[in-house]
Amino acid sequence: MSDPFISWFERAEAPLADDLARRLHGRSGSAYRALGEAAVRAIAGRVVAALRRDVEAAKQTALREVLSQLIDELTPRGVVFADLKLLANATRQALMAELKATPADEATRERADEWTFQLALLAAQRFVTERERVFHEQAAQLEVRQLEHQLSELSAAYAEKTRLLDLIHHASTPIAPVYDGILVVPLVGVFDNQRAQLLTEKLLAGISEARAQVVILDVSGVPVFDAEAAHHIVRTSSAVRLLGARMILVGLSPEIARTIIELGVDLGGLTTLSTLQAGLARALALRKLRIVAS
Repeated sequence: MSDPFISWFERAEAPLADDLARRLHGRSGSAYRALGEAAVRAIAGRVVAALRRDVEAAKQTALREVLSQLIDELTPRGVVFADLKLLANATRQALMAELKATPADEATRERADEWTFQLALLAAQRFVTERERVFHEQAAQLEVRQLEHQLSELSAAYAEKTRLLDLIHHASTPIAPVYDGILVVPLVGVFDNQRAQLLTEKLLAGISEARAQVVILDVSGVPVFDAEAAHHIVRTSSAVRLLGARMILVGLSPEIARTIIELGVDLGGLTTLSTLQAGLARALALRKLRIVAS
């Protein structure tokens, strides 16, 4: 026994597709008008073909598939929920109009009405799901941009901090020529490996530029003078001797001197004095100079 709905649909399929295409393309302001008549006829044909497959299988599988495909294809082209609602309403109107034009029994009408109801429901659900996906994707992209901006700000802040620290290190390691051939270098602050490297580089350059023969290194402004700092001084003194100059270490307190002895640090024959004045007097003596009262 043949299915009355299938029998009716075989007669109504072609005019139904034509009517649906006309209703979609005829709505001014809709995305379907912008798509063009040929594209809209193809969409109407796919929807009606899905209806035919679902009628024959007594399911809504084809309906779900074609809706998903249409939303994926048309959303980037400007189709919004109002256009999907128009598709559902136009399909129902076309079906009802064809049911009037091609008489059918009450059961066929009910099945057609149920199918168009499912079309409207699925269109709404599928569109909401798609919008949620797009929303989460946009939110993730925004978060990535914010993180990139924060990273850029942190990188800029780090670069500025590095520049300032470098400036401070240079400013905290001054080299002062106090007399012909004599340089004084007062150290202030923590004397770590980075400061030691900077001191050696600046000091060697200063000795070459000033043709200095004696360097007085004042460590009275160094809060902690430990074994590591002492080793840095010894290495700097060795580098100074390679340029033919001598280094005098001043500013060592008795406590620091005892600490160095307890640590067993050998200052390598480096001349050490307690005050800067004593260091200047020794430097002048090494240069065979002396201060004469006027």
